Amino acid sequence: MPSNSSTSNSTGSTNERLAPVSYLPWAGSETDTDAAAEELVSQRRVPGVDPERDLLEAENVLTRRLRGRSLSVAEARAVLIELELDGGAAEELIERFERIGYLDDTRLAEQIVHTHHERKGLGRSAVEAEMRRRKLDQHAMSAVLDELSVDESGPAAELAAGRLSRMSSLDDETAERRLLSFLMRKGYSSSVSREAVKTAFSAIGRRAR
Repeated sequence: MPSNSSTSNSTGSTNERLAPVSYLPWAGSETDTDAAAEELVSQRRVPGVDPERDLLEAENVLTRRLRGRSLSVAEARAVLIELELDGGAAEELIERFERIGYLDDTRLAEQIVHTHHERKGLGRSAVEAEMRRRKLDQHAMSAVLDELSVDESGPAAELAAGRLSRMSSLDDETAERRLLSFLMRKGYSSSVSREAVKTAFSAIGRRAR
């Protein structure tokens, strides 16, 4: 009859021969997976030792980031600086991504107009502030914002009308003051806001000051 020590040794040997746990692609979110992959890259990579490998790994990291959301050229450059990619190689990679359409500040500016102006009803100054926060190219910003300023009064008037309909319990002076403040917080200029308030009051047979 085998001794307990023999059984223990046998179990230990079996445990030692067990295959290591493998990564399961369906376990966890894609974001967690990408973050873990980037962490492994940073742990094992020594920048400058193998330039070709540096470039390939940087390209993979940047592609994963772009899969999650659009990046401005400046944001993409910041990612490559984080990875300590050689400056010349980083600029070549950014230029290549621009050529194939992965990076496009004009398209990103248009996306910001769609989400912040058309969907959220924010005015020009709020849209511009978001573009600056994302560090978009000035020429791309100007081209898109110039188009936006043409039709800003329409969305402001629509927003004002919807807001005023919920102020029926207020006197005209209070409603006008609150409505004007609301529109300016949304990023509309003083002149556009005042005109929108007048239009909204006029539409329901009331008169703004």
